[in-house]
This record gives sequence, structure tokens and C-alpha cells, in this order.
Amino acid sequence: MQKDIDDYVKNCRRCVVGKTSEPHACAPLESIRTSEPLELVCIEFWSAEIREGKSVDVLIMTDHFTKMAHAFPCQNQSAKQVAKRLWNDFFLVYGFPKRIHSDQGANFESKLIKELLTMAGVDKSHPTPYHPMGNGIAERFNRTLESMIRTLPPKAKSRWPQMLQQLTFCYNCTEHETTGFAPFFLMFGRVPRLPIDVLFQNVLLNEDVVDYKDFVSKLRKDLREAAYIARMHTLKEQERHGRLYNRKVKGCLLTVGDRVLVANRGEKGRRKVADKWESSPYEVMTVYPDISVYRIRELNSDKVRVVHRNLLLPVNFLPVDDPQEQNGKDEDVNNEIDLQRNKVDHDDRTAHWILSNPGGFEEENGRTDLLDVSDCVSEILDSTSTDAGNLQERSDVKIISDLERSDTNVTSDVNLPEVEGQDTNSTQGEEVMDEVTQEPVVCTQPRNVEAAVTQTRVGRVIKPPKRLIYEMNKQHIDSSDSTVSSFVYLVKSIFA
Repeated sequence: MQKDIDDYVKNCRRCVVGKTSEPHACAPLESIRTSEPLELVCIEFWSAEIREGKSVDVLIMTDHFTKMAHAFPCQNQSAKQVAKRLWNDFFLVYGFPKRIHSDQGANFESKLIKELLTMAGVDKSHPTPYHPMGNGIAERFNRTLESMIRTLPPKAKSRWPQMLQQLTFCYNCTEHETTGFAPFFLMFGRVPRLPIDVLFQNVLLNEDVVDYKDFVSKLRKDLREAAYIARMHTLKEQERHGRLYNRKVKGCLLTVGDRVLVANRGEKGRRKVADKWESSPYEVMTVYPDISVYRIRELNSDKVRVVHRNLLLPVNFLPVDDPQEQNGKDEDVNNEIDLQRNKVDHDDRTAHWILSNPGGFEEENGRTDLLDVSDCVSEILDSTSTDAGNLQERSDVKIISDLERSDTNVTSDVNLPEVEGQDTNSTQGEEVMDEVTQEPVVCTQPRNVEAAVTQTRVGRVIKPPKRLIYEMNKQHIDSSDSTVSSFVYLVKSIFA
């Protein structure tokens, strides 16, 4: 029994979707490698509060090879602000890079940015959705910038947007752990001259005057050696980081045809009770093993997505839903609902007929014969359901009030049921002209009827429930028949 319960829970889709936690590390780490400045520039937005209820958006730009970073405050995160900062503050100062790398935000993937990069001859790339590790160089600088702002004195921290240029300059003049050089030196080929160097007389003074050719050749030699050392040092650090990260690798490799679930990252808010995985299963279509990216397709539709391995959960053990079977279940449910609705309508019309036809109960051997009542109800419903069913939707219906009925005769082609204790000869007949056929018809109307009746254009009369209840109140029911009395009392209580 325990084994059956464990197997049932493991194969339960709701349990898998709601309880299975996302792995902290799943696919192996693959690092991005560059060999020269401005080969790849990563951009990202970062926001922080400036005071209570207000925050500032900062556009971060980082060169992947030299690690040189820039931070520009923006009014908002619109594509217009991104285009202005890229063109005025980066392209026209450092030149046009080969490629821009960003997430799939609407501001970075807009038509304006696409046209700007096309005009400048710059390529565009982006990581997979909800995978910030694909733009790790920009995310890492965001963390460093946060710590630098957090350690400012209270007076300077209150105006940190004005301190961004100073903080980024200090960062670019400091030796980077990955490359072993300062970003400023790898970008410009020289060590920046700082006020602290003048104070401590740490500036190397070269009094030799050289011409431009000697300076350019020496600069090229220094940059070539620095770039080679930076590449080797970067490669070594990436391998070390990869070994540390890959110790936490979990899960198995996916192949074409495997069924998977995608992590639920699209919901907004705190997501305390949200499912950890989307309920719709997907099928793997294409595998990119070098970057641990998969192209998947939803089983119940033609929706195609490209996601990272860390956002996928293999679910080959879950049963596959048959769309035809699911449609059959939906049709069965709809048919059951229609049957229940028809049953309720039939019961309501039966109760109305019983209220207006107490004579339909016939006693036989001291009991009430309900079979005759059912036959009478079925016959009445078959003959009047077509006319009375859509009464409220017809435009030729006319309601005759008590005052109008004093001067107007009611035309009827339906025989009103006889009521016990009432004289059948107490009806008055008059000839009136039908509004549609323009032929004389005989009008029959019971006397002393105060409830309103409904008259159609062709002269048909349909009694509303209020008149039925009124007639039922005027009838004398034998109190000896306890079954009929209890039933009528119950129905009267419901419609009252």
C-alpha cells in the first residue's frame, strides 16, 4: 500500500507542478570568451531608491573584454532613453562595438534600437528568457555598484546619482580580478594619472621626448602583451569558476522527444502560492549542447519556445493527455449540465401545471394516482412549450391589466382548465375581431379573475404564475387527502 501511494504521488501532475522545487544548479557552466576591446558590450538597467517613494533608473554598459563599465542615470527605462545614451555617451566616444548583448526587455528589443544598431552596423544578441546568468558581466557589476553606493557616507549616499561617474571611474582604475589589469589600461594602453599619485609622487616621469611613431609602436607592443596576458588570466579564472560551479550540477541531459515542464516565472507579485512549474507539458525539438539551450514545443498547441536547461524539468513519467479524450470528457460534462437544466425546467413547469389543475388528481382506492398527473403534464407541455417558452422574447406580447380587462375581452384559443367548485357556465362569450386574421372569434373568460393575464397578438392567452397562485388560493381542497394537501402547501410555500 505504501509503495502504491508513493508511486501515485510521484506520478501526480498537481504534486509535481506545485511541490517540485527548482534546482539551484542544473546545467554545466559555459563562459563567454572575447579577444579584443569592444568586441562585446553588455547593457542592463539597474534601479535603486533615492528617497522614499522614488527611484532612479541607471543604464549599465560594460565591455566584456576590458571590463570597463559605465553608469548613466535615465529618466525612465524606455527605448528612447537607451538609444540616446548608446549614441551620445558611448558610440560617439569609444566607437561602434561589434555586438550589443542585453536581455529580452521591451526597451532593448524595440524597433527603435533595432534600426539604430542596423544603421551603426552593430549586431544584437540576447540570452534566453528568465536566465540572468546569460548576461553575467553586467549583473556582476550591478552587485559591485550596489556595495560601493551602500558604503558611502550618509551625506553622499543621499545624492548617489551625482556620484555615479566618480564611482565608475574608481572601478575602471582598479585592477580587475579576472584580467589582472585595470580596465582603463586595457582600453587606452596607459595608466591613468590620479591625484593620489601626485600626492605620493608615484608617477613615473619620462623626460625622453619621442616622436609619434615610437609612441605608437611602444603602445601597440604594450597593448599586445597586456591583451595576451589578460586572455590567459581570464581563461584560467573561467576554468576555475567552472570547476566550482559544476560541482553543483544536477539533472540529466535531455534529448529530442523528451517531455518537460517549464519553470513558472511569468506571474507577477510575491508568488507565495503560485505553482513552481507550468502545467502544460512541452516536447524537446532541438538541442544546443554547447550552451545548454533547448528549443521546445507545447504538446497541446504549436507554441515554440527557446529556454535554458535550468528552467526545464523532465516529466517523461507523467501520462500523456489525449486531446480527443479530453474533448469527449468536456462534451459529457456539457451534456450532463444540459440534462440537469432541462430537468429543472421540466419540474418548474410541472409544479405550475399542478397549481392550476388541482382536478388532475384522481383518487382511486383511497390514494392519489400520480401516473395520470404525469401523463397530463407531458401532454400539456408538448402542446404549449413552443408558444410559452419564448414568451418574454416575443415582440407581439401584450399584458392586459385589471383596468384594461374591464373594457377589453381576452381572446383565447386554449381551453382554460376547469376548477373544482366553479360553474363552467359562468363564462361569458363575445365575438371579437382577431388583430392578425381579422376573423371573428369567441372570447371566453372566467368571472371574478383579478390577476393579470398575458395576451399575444394572435389572441393566445398564457396564464402567469401569479394568476395560478391566485386561483389556487380560491380553490377548496379536501383536507382529508393529506398527501395532496401537503404537496400543494409545499409548492405554495416555494412560489410565495
